[in-house]
Amino acid sequence: MKALLLGTVFGALVALDPVLTTYLFSDFPWLHGFPYALSVAIALTACAAFTALRFLPPLASTVIRDYWRYFPALYLLCFQFNGMAAGQTLDPTELVTAAFIPLFVAALLIQRDQRIVATPFNTLHVALAVCLAVSLASEFKPTSFIKSFKYFVVFFLLVNCLVRENVTPTFVRWLVILAVPSAVLGLAQEFFWLTTDSVISPIPAKEIEIMFETHFGVPMFRVGAMMVSYQDLALYLATAFFLSLSALLWRQEAMLLRRRWLLVALLFICPALFLTFSKPIYMGCCFGLLLLVLLRWPARALSIATIGGLIGVLALVTAIAVVPGKVDTALDAARDAPKSEVERIRLDRDTIEGFLHGPYFWTGRGINVGYRYTAHSRGWPAHDAFILVAAELGVVGLAIYVAIWGLAIARVVALNIVVNEGPSLFVVRALPGILLLVLFQALFQGHYFDSFIWPMFALTEALWFQVRRQAVATTGPVATT
Repeated sequence: MKALLLGTVFGALVALDPVLTTYLFSDFPWLHGFPYALSVAIALTACAAFTALRFLPPLASTVIRDYWRYFPALYLLCFQFNGMAAGQTLDPTELVTAAFIPLFVAALLIQRDQRIVATPFNTLHVALAVCLAVSLASEFKPTSFIKSFKYFVVFFLLVNCLVRENVTPTFVRWLVILAVPSAVLGLAQEFFWLTTDSVISPIPAKEIEIMFETHFGVPMFRVGAMMVSYQDLALYLATAFFLSLSALLWRQEAMLLRRRWLLVALLFICPALFLTFSKPIYMGCCFGLLLLVLLRWPARALSIATIGGLIGVLALVTAIAVVPGKVDTALDAARDAPKSEVERIRLDRDTIEGFLHGPYFWTGRGINVGYRYTAHSRGWPAHDAFILVAAELGVVGLAIYVAIWGLAIARVVALNIVVNEGPSLFVVRALPGILLLVLFQALFQGHYFDSFIWPMFALTEALWFQVRRQAVATTGPVATT
């Protein structure tokens, strides 16, 4: 009877597939390019679910008991698929966070060894949450407040999980491992676009329109894998790139993968990162690579900096002298700035003027309403996180937001001064480059809260907490007589 029922359901699904993809899922054009893609995907998902039911009870018991082992890796896994919920109320990272909050609270009440990690970030997050609440007086958007508060919760859970034994190395390892399938999918997206003019992406068609750029005379798709945008994929792949390269430079690749597999991973990550065409990430990679090399060979800092400066000057001179139409002066190049860059500057300028001369200088205009300072046809706000946080949360919110970044920078500097050996050395050395990546992302994109930047803050704070704990453990009590 069950087999008959399942056959009837799957048969009806196959028969109605054209109707469903045409009318109910019209915002997902990639379903139209592959016949019966919806029914095949649902059938495979159902088969996987039935197979998993056999192993689900013991697995669920293990996850509930040792939630702190699984939350960081599951968060990274869900981040790979945040594009599946583009335009929806909840994305996978929010679902997994909501699922683990009660597990953490229950462990806090039941387990005697469970403690809350005290960190200055918690205090700054509470202060920024107050600014978020105050901004609701200008524009009452409780849903936006809750979604913004999510990043503080993610940081809190990750810090309390990553400080546990062997969780941080596992988190870093899975970060690199999960980058490989996303990179492969990104390469496949570009291949299908160039060969069939079809886009494989879960995000709606109106969002896909802004993911094209013309390069080498050819319209290129800025790959995003299963993520909500190419920016998320670029930031994630660049972070995995720095961790992998740092492990190779400090000869600690065994902490991630075997050397040959790590090199294979880089062979997929690098071209996929290039195909995102994310200029802020490109800039972050350039400066981060220089910083990573300086940290690896500090005795050669002067020569490396000199060579890097000469290469930069040579590249600038070449760009000015060789590109047609730019042979006179650098002013010509600035005068003919790309339209997208001019638009970005205009958005930032309008927001600054509106913030300084408007009535919301102290409290901000409200969460997710920064677009009201601009006159953009798509409703875009400023493309700078610091400008946008000032416009939406006021000058007090801006001060707290800058303090959070300042604390993260101070932690990274302190870690690189204190840590000179140990299994986490390559992670510590990669952190300055990663911090530059997220900083450039914040400076050139209008998202002052980000589902990946805050986990990187949590990783930094967890490493600092572990270093302090080891320092206390190795410092014996002073003998008295």
